[in-house]
Amino acid sequence: MQPIHSNVLLISADHVTCQWLGLRAFLQVEPDLCVLADIPQATEAVRVATNQHPDHVLIDAAVGGIGLVPLVRQVRRVSPASRVVVVGTKDMLRRDTLLQLMEQGTRGYLLWEGLDGETVVHCLALVREDDVLAGHRAVLDELLATPERRRRPRNDEPALTDDERAVLSLLVGGWTQSEIAEALHMSEVSVKRTVTALRATFGVRTTNALCWQAGRLGFVPLPQADDEGGTGTTPFPTRTGQIGDRNRSHR
Repeated sequence: MQPIHSNVLLISADHVTCQWLGLRAFLQVEPDLCVLADIPQATEAVRVATNQHPDHVLIDAAVGGIGLVPLVRQVRRVSPASRVVVVGTKDMLRRDTLLQLMEQGTRGYLLWEGLDGETVVHCLALVREDDVLAGHRAVLDELLATPERRRRPRNDEPALTDDERAVLSLLVGGWTQSEIAEALHMSEVSVKRTVTALRATFGVRTTNALCWQAGRLGFVPLPQADDEGGTGTTPFPTRTGQIGDRNRSHR
């Protein structure tokens, strides 16, 4: 994965935690990121988003003021190109909240449990590639438990083309669409169309849900939980498992 060379706006909670301070410190020294500001007030954060149009907006789900979902809505209204990523606890990111965040265009969902700075940087890079990342098994389970996510494909055994099978296998391996295009000698437009067709075939809206649904139906192996709590940085393994190595290579 290429360096992301992005600017990011941080929106913290009223009571800043040690976890947030550590995350902010890590992002501030990341050479390919520019932290514009760390703001605990929703009104001021929206003003900065209006003026700066950050590439990414990282929000603590415990943010006060108008609340998480209304804040995301306002940020997306004034800066629609910004990729919003939310980090919180399981209690904060329940199903109803997740669906509301999805409706507002939130791209990434991370849990504090087991989270480190390199995972956040990897998440920012992925969502900039137009992927949606559920950065924890528990978050994905919440999304897939909704009626919309429980829908079966249009056919019990969908017929996939050779290109669709090749693209699907690489998606499950954690490859981005641009990487898939290069590996399969396809245009990025063709890969994007193939992914869109796969989502329609399997009756889902996101790449993570596509991989999970394909796994449930036996098209690809289902992932194993990393520990007793089912945690992990992504619901399916990233390519070669070298998230940290890729990030460190940017330094």
